[in-house]
Amino acid sequence: MNTPKHIALIGCGFTGTSAFYQLVDKYPVSEITIFEASGEYGPGLPYRGDECDDYLLNNTNDTLCLEPNNRHAFLNWLNSDPDLPAGVEMPEINPRGNLPRTFYGYFLKDVIKSTRINAAIKDIKVNLIAAEVTEIIEKDNQVTIKWNSGEVTADNVILTTGHCPQIDRYENPPDGSNALYFPDHVNEPSLDIIPMDATCYILGASLSAYDVVGRLFSEKTGSRFKRDQDGILSYIAGPNERNVILCSRSGQLKKMKSRTQKDINRQYFTLDYLTSKAADGALRLEDIADAIKKDCENNDGDLNWDEVIAPYKDCLNAKDVDDRAADILEKDVRTAIEGTARNILVDIFGDAGLEIWDMFAARLVSPEEENRYRSQFETATLTYEAACPISTAEKLLALHCAGKLKIIKGVERVSFDQNKDAYLIEHEFGSEHATVLLNTTGSVERDISSTHQPKLIQNMVKSGMMKSYICGGTKMPGVDVDIETFRINGTKSIHLASQLLWGPGFYTSGAIYMATFVDRILKSLFNK
Repeated sequence: MNTPKHIALIGCGFTGTSAFYQLVDKYPVSEITIFEASGEYGPGLPYRGDECDDYLLNNTNDTLCLEPNNRHAFLNWLNSDPDLPAGVEMPEINPRGNLPRTFYGYFLKDVIKSTRINAAIKDIKVNLIAAEVTEIIEKDNQVTIKWNSGEVTADNVILTTGHCPQIDRYENPPDGSNALYFPDHVNEPSLDIIPMDATCYILGASLSAYDVVGRLFSEKTGSRFKRDQDGILSYIAGPNERNVILCSRSGQLKKMKSRTQKDINRQYFTLDYLTSKAADGALRLEDIADAIKKDCENNDGDLNWDEVIAPYKDCLNAKDVDDRAADILEKDVRTAIEGTARNILVDIFGDAGLEIWDMFAARLVSPEEENRYRSQFETATLTYEAACPISTAEKLLALHCAGKLKIIKGVERVSFDQNKDAYLIEHEFGSEHATVLLNTTGSVERDISSTHQPKLIQNMVKSGMMKSYICGGTKMPGVDVDIETFRINGTKSIHLASQLLWGPGFYTSGAIYMATFVDRILKSLFNK
């Protein structure tokens, strides 16, 4: 196998920056070509300098990295007194805190700059091309990458595209309507025109939805939050009279990491243990749940399994759901802050993240069980794996206590009602009419056959270079890849490090995941 000399990276947000850094730092390449359609190398869409300051990093400062062996890279940079753009001041740095996303963007831009210098010192040629790649062709062990005004040939390609295409699943209001609809929230200044007395319906209860809530009640809007003598955050009424309703299918709210980090000793929810249990056949999901329960008990975790699987069991109406959600949120916030107990599943999943990926890669469960997980339990799992900042959860709770926020579950259908000049939101316990609707559910499109995919993905699918992941005869989200090397099956020299891996594998939205995928790809390419 020949060692590649020229590698092309398509996309240069976080993942592309990690790949660029690791290539220059560790591998004997002579040329690197980097494509970034925006022309801004490093920050990618979520971390741009003009993004809303109220959008926080979901991962704590001490976990953001560029390579797997140093999870404190971002924190170390923060503590190095870095040069920041004019007018930007460094806030107080708490290792377990969550800064505005823009600061991670400043870090990534610094990495691009320093890595280009390092490449020059090592005599590595770097080509930066501000264009959208539209086609890839493999021939004679080389790859030709095409864009509108040119093409280049490389030995290998790594797809390091980050933000999947935004999907707008709902119709826009007709001309003359008084309704407001916002299909996206990222880099979207128009959200600031929402009236201060509006009732805002947000589709989704994800971290993106929480970002929007924080923006709707930011200090810039006249909102104030104040702590009482017991340290409990409350909302102070002011000129901002908005109300927010979070609408989702599950109604399950994100958990949060404990403010005080505690050690985890996992003996059962591990790849080795579960592989041994699967020696005589595929595991059932119940076997994995039992392993998690055992580790929770061994780590002094108080686990209410019914609350994990069915938090709204026995709720008979929308008010019951809203009250139950508030009770669970209050308990989770208190547990995360006080430290006397622990949000044990957040700690377990946080500690096991990469190993969970490897459990999926090992295919320890049957296709039928994997399909059951995707349809019944994935959403619940991600409330623990994709935890939210404590400060965000505290604000949600304060807004709920002030009667400014409500949770609706079981959303079934959203359509525009011409007679009411508003969106009709039908849910498990009734329906609502919304004159202000914000959609936070469309930022990840993992169906590669979708017409919303960018031209490159559509062309790769059309040519047979990219196929959907198939599980037990069922088409699933994501791409069919060699799970060890992340090479796209059907290609010789094209590897994937993007959210399209979330399908054959576990959740991918975290710095440590993508940095590790890049690490594994490069080791496979250079036989390390």
